[in-house]
Amino acid sequence: MQQVNGSVLPSPASRIRQTIRVALTRVLAAAGALLAAAYAHGQTVHDLAGLSIEELAQVEVTSVSRRPESLSRSTASIYVITAEDIRRSGAASLPEALRLAPNLEVARYSSQGYTISARGFNSINAANKLLVLIDGRSIFTPFFNSVFWDQQDVMVADIERIEVISGPGGTLWGANAVNGVINVITRASSETQGGLVVAKAGDFVQRGAVRYGGRAGDDATYRAYALGFSQGHTDLADGTNAHDDWHARQAGFRADLRALGGAVTLQGDAFENRIDDPSGRRSGSNVLARWTRALSERSSLDLQAYYDQQNRSDTAGAGQPGIATEQVRTFDFQAEQTFTAGAHRAVWGFGHRSWRDEFVNTLNGFVLDPRSQSVSLTNLYAQDIMAVGADVTLTGGLKLEYSSFSGWDVMPSVRAGWQATPKSFVWAAVSRAVRPPSRVERDLTFPGLFDTSPDFETEKLIAYEAGWRAQLLPQATASVSVFYNRYTDLRTTSLGPGDFPGHFRNGLEGHTVGLEAWGSYTVLPWWRLNPGVTLLHKAFHLKPGAIDAAGPQTVLGHDPANQWFLRSYMDLPHNTELYAAVRRVAALGDIGVPGYVEADLRFAWHVRPDLEVALTGQNLVHARHAEASQPPIHEIPRNMYLEARWSFR
Repeated sequence: MQQVNGSVLPSPASRIRQTIRVALTRVLAAAGALLAAAYAHGQTVHDLAGLSIEELAQVEVTSVSRRPESLSRSTASIYVITAEDIRRSGAASLPEALRLAPNLEVARYSSQGYTISARGFNSINAANKLLVLIDGRSIFTPFFNSVFWDQQDVMVADIERIEVISGPGGTLWGANAVNGVINVITRASSETQGGLVVAKAGDFVQRGAVRYGGRAGDDATYRAYALGFSQGHTDLADGTNAHDDWHARQAGFRADLRALGGAVTLQGDAFENRIDDPSGRRSGSNVLARWTRALSERSSLDLQAYYDQQNRSDTAGAGQPGIATEQVRTFDFQAEQTFTAGAHRAVWGFGHRSWRDEFVNTLNGFVLDPRSQSVSLTNLYAQDIMAVGADVTLTGGLKLEYSSFSGWDVMPSVRAGWQATPKSFVWAAVSRAVRPPSRVERDLTFPGLFDTSPDFETEKLIAYEAGWRAQLLPQATASVSVFYNRYTDLRTTSLGPGDFPGHFRNGLEGHTVGLEAWGSYTVLPWWRLNPGVTLLHKAFHLKPGAIDAAGPQTVLGHDPANQWFLRSYMDLPHNTELYAAVRRVAALGDIGVPGYVEADLRFAWHVRPDLEVALTGQNLVHARHAEASQPPIHEIPRNMYLEARWSFR
C-alpha cells in the first residue's frame, strides 16, 4: 500500500488484480448473454476429442509403435493434447498444457517447480519413471532420473500435439519409460510461416513471445523464436511470502529442408532462468539434427543425433555460505528403420546415449563420488505388428539395453488389438520395463553418515493392461483402461550394523491397480464436454529382512486416490469462445495436503482473423491452495491475466 496526503492507496499490483477481476466478472456476464444467442448460430466445436470413431481412424499417432498408426486402433492408453486444446485453455507453459491429459498427475509445489507422473509415484523424489521427449530429445536428468520442469520450456504456440501414453513403453523407448511416455511434437517450420506475437499480463505471470518463419529457396523453410517471462511468488501455509518468484528467457530455431535424398530437420534452443531469493540460475542449450529417407514404398530410414548441455546452481541464501552446482552434457544418436512386408509392419533400431556430469555441493556434506562421471546407455530393439485377419492385430517387441551402471536388461512386450464391432476396439498388453540407477542412487555419499551404493540395481516392472474405446452414441465417445502393475527392487534406504553409515538397497516391492477413463460428449454442435477420471490403489511392502530408514513414501510418492475432470468448449456468436474446466483432486493424506476443487475459465474474442484477445482465470475457486509437498508447503495462488495473439505476414 502507498500513502498520499495521509490517504492509503492500493499498490500497483493490487490495482492490476482488481482491474482483472472486474474485467473477468464482466466477461462472465457477457458470456451468459452470448450462450442464449448461440442457439441461433451454426458454429461447431472442432477438436480431436470430439471426433467419432470413424474420424479417429484417420488421426495418426507415432508414440505407441514409433511409426504412424491410427489412434483408434492403438494398443495402449494414449491421450492426445492438440494445439487447439492448448490454445483454448490458455496454457502458458508445458506443465500447464500437460494438465489437459486426464491420464497424468500434475502437481505444482512452488512458483518454479512441478511434479508430473503417470499411474502413481508422483513427488519430487519419486517422479522418476516417466520418459519425456521434446521432438525426440529426452529431457530427464541422470542425476535423479527425473525432469527439472523449471528448465524445460517451449514456444507453446508451436506445439502440434502432445502424445501422452500411460503405461510402459520400455520396449521401444527404453530408459525411464516405465509408467509412461510424454512425446511433445512441434510443428514443421513450413506450418509456422509469417510472424506471431503473444503477450500475457496478469497478477501472477507476465509472458511474451515472438516467432517468425520464412522460406529459403524452394526446398527449405525456417523459423526462429524468442520468449521471456516473469512469474510471481507463492505463499506458505501461514500466508507469508515464499520468495520463489523467478524470470526466464529462451530463444531457438528450426529449419526443415530437402537434402541428401531425404528430409532434414535442424533445430536448437538456449535458455537462462534466474531465481531471485535465494539466488539460483538454470541455463542450457541443445541442438538436434534428423534425417529421414524413404528407401522404397515400403521402407524408410531415420537417423537422429542431438547434443544437450544443462547447468543448475543454487545458493544457501540469506547471507549463508554455500552453493550447489550441477552440470550435465548429453550426446545421443539413434538409427531406425521401418518396413512393411505382407501382413507385417515392423520397426527396428539402435541407439547410444552418453552423459558427462559434475556435481559440486558446499551447502552440506552430501556429495557424489566421483564428483564427475560418464554414464552411457546403449540399446537395440525390434517390434512387429502383425495383422491376423481384418479385425485383429498382434504386436511383439523386444529391447536389449546396456547401462554402464547396471549392465544388460531385457524389455519384452506383447500387445493385442481387436476391432470387436465397427464402433468399438478392445486391446490388452503385457510388458516389462526397467529404470536404471541414477547417479544419486549409486554415488551419493556423506562421509560417516551415508555410503555410496555400488550394489543398487535397476527397478523393475511387469505391467498388465487392457482397454476399450467405443462410440457410445453418434455424439459420444469413451476410452477406458485398467492396469495392474507389479514392481520389484524399488529403492530403500538401509542402515549399517551400527546404524550408520546408510546406503541404498533394492528392498521394496508391491503393486498398483488403477483405472483411467475419459470421453467426449457433443451437447450441441457448438458445445462439447470432455469428462475424465483416474483411480489408483497402491500396496507395497518390504522384502523379508529389508528395512527402510527414510520411509517408503520417498520412493512411492504422494498420489491422490482419485482425480476427476470436466472440460467444456463453446463456440459462441460474434467470433467468441468460452473454455471452462473443473478438476477435483483427492487428498494426499500421508503428507497432510487436503483434497481440492479448482476451476479455470478463458473467454476469447477473435477480433480479426489475425488478432485474438482473451481473458483467462486459473484456480478461481480458492485464493490459494496446496497441491504437493516440499516442506514448507507452498500454496498456489489464483492467477488471472489478459492475453493478445497477433499473427502477421
